[in-house]
Amino acid sequence: MKQRDEYIRRYGEDLGAFHFLVMLLKTQGAKAHRRGDVQALRLLANHLLAVYERHTPQ
Repeated sequence: MKQRDEYIRRYGEDLGAFHFLVMLLKTQGAKAHRRGDVQALRLLANHLLAVYERHTPQ
């Protein structure tokens, strides 16, 4: 994935992968919003919450 590699080159391994993930979520969220697909938006929100919980110390 050329775009992912560019983010990693620019920001480093962890931050680059995170930036790429956020970009993907934003793109998919915008598409779901235009379609009016509430289920897809909920699923994206749950995925983002899972990433947050995995990387946030308890």
